[in-house]
Amino acid sequence: MKADADTRGHAHAATAVTVPSCLVCESRRTRRLYELSRFDIHCCAACGQVFLFPLPSEAQIAELFARLYRDGKGSVPELKDYYAACFNASATSPVVRTSLSWLQAIARHAAGGRLLDIGCGTGIFCHTARSFGWRPLGIDEAGQALEFARSEYDLEVQRGNFESLDLEANAFDLVTMWDVIEHSRAPRRLVADAVRCLRPGGLLAVSTPNQRNMMEAVAGPLYRLTGGRLRGPLEKFYLVEHFLYCTPATLRRLLTDAGLEILELRLESTDLTRLTLHPLVRLGLQTLFLVARPLGLENRLLAIARKRLTPSAAVP
Repeated sequence: MKADADTRGHAHAATAVTVPSCLVCESRRTRRLYELSRFDIHCCAACGQVFLFPLPSEAQIAELFARLYRDGKGSVPELKDYYAACFNASATSPVVRTSLSWLQAIARHAAGGRLLDIGCGTGIFCHTARSFGWRPLGIDEAGQALEFARSEYDLEVQRGNFESLDLEANAFDLVTMWDVIEHSRAPRRLVADAVRCLRPGGLLAVSTPNQRNMMEAVAGPLYRLTGGRLRGPLEKFYLVEHFLYCTPATLRRLLTDAGLEILELRLESTDLTRLTLHPLVRLGLQTLFLVARPLGLENRLLAIARKRLTPSAAVP
């Protein structure tokens, strides 16, 4: 579901006469937070959602993810090892460690059943989930990743965009979206479709970057103090393939508006062993993450929510 787009020139010629609308509430009462090299970051005055503008094309995104899974080459060199780790299911793999952490959180609320993993990638989460009693079905658009999931783990997977697939309603006990919602052009529809697939009382689990994080808290003021000239640190956080940046409040609203009851909404930090980093940079980020934790400024969000047993006034 997931192009390193050189779209700045053409797209920004259009933005001179185009007012961006919020990806969540569609309001045009938005303001630009940052002007970066290939896109801008805007904030919606109506609902507080932060989003990228202009969005790259679907073809550019498909090409980027094919390249990332193939050789890890994208706009941020530090992510090279991030995608390589997706093909490593050893006990020491950071992807396995993170999957286990998520499954342990889910186990506090449910114990096995039918699982739909949207954006399953190479299938490590689905493979790990089977040992927790889940019967997984994975969906993704990245063909190379799905071939690995089939051949390595004998997983049931489907290729395609989740919203375009005709999946049975009320069929799953758990739907997961790990690092998926930030890639969505229509997040309200994505969540509504995921909820439709859940049986009443079923769970939706979501992970996504946290807009209210320590890196943004430091890099944002530096950008403003230098009149927008110092934007390098922001370029490392805001990625061309990430269209949406949630805070705890905006993620909570997105889920509850879809008729979900929040069971857990917590902060997490990226496992730095997944990133290609110079030792001094790694040490600096480790220190930053340690400071962020007591301040509530960790860089990731995890939410677990339950579909209500009775119909609600959810907005589709």
